[in-house]
Amino acid sequence: MYDLTINVDTEQSGLTYVGPGINENLRLEKPDGTSPIVYEKSKNGSEFIAFHFMNPEGQTFVHTEWVPSSDDPAVLAKKQSNLVKRLLHIGKKLVDESLIKKIKVSTFEELAKTYIYVIGDNYKNKLFRGKIIYNNKNYTTFPNYVPFLESMSVPTEKSNLKMSADDKVVKTRADVITTKANPFVDKEDDKDMGSTTMNDTSQLPF
Repeated sequence: MYDLTINVDTEQSGLTYVGPGINENLRLEKPDGTSPIVYEKSKNGSEFIAFHFMNPEGQTFVHTEWVPSSDDPAVLAKKQSNLVKRLLHIGKKLVDESLIKKIKVSTFEELAKTYIYVIGDNYKNKLFRGKIIYNNKNYTTFPNYVPFLESMSVPTEKSNLKMSADDKVVKTRADVITTKANPFVDKEDDKDMGSTTMNDTSQLPF
């Protein structure tokens, strides 16, 4: 049954996530009220630590740091160093830097869990200015390089966050697949194919 007589809001914005650019008054918070900094594993077993932000309009943004990996020891060491730099950059906006610099562990899981423990609930009642861009998979994220986050106590005119011409602020359009097949005719071979579209509300690429 299709009932068009009921009241339905057809003009609400479909944008439920924070867009790219310099965003102000971000806070570390999840809509369900649980801890906004979490260690988890994706469906394929990849480890990550995620930082959940919200803006005053209730739109969300998730920055995800994945466990570094590479078969090349030099490349792996560089990835690990860059990860540590980004975690320090975020962490010292929440607690004294000396507390973060005491962390020395062997595994990514230990790193994530110790980091979350040190941060505790010190994210509460803090507002941030953040630089958000699209990555190569069209997900919003902080850049790989610092700075990308600062306290709102820093006056706008003294902000160190700047957008550059190299920052991706527009999604890359996917290649258009053309076909002469009738889209209204079922094919046996197509029955087991999953959807080729992805809901972008979670912003997590898994």
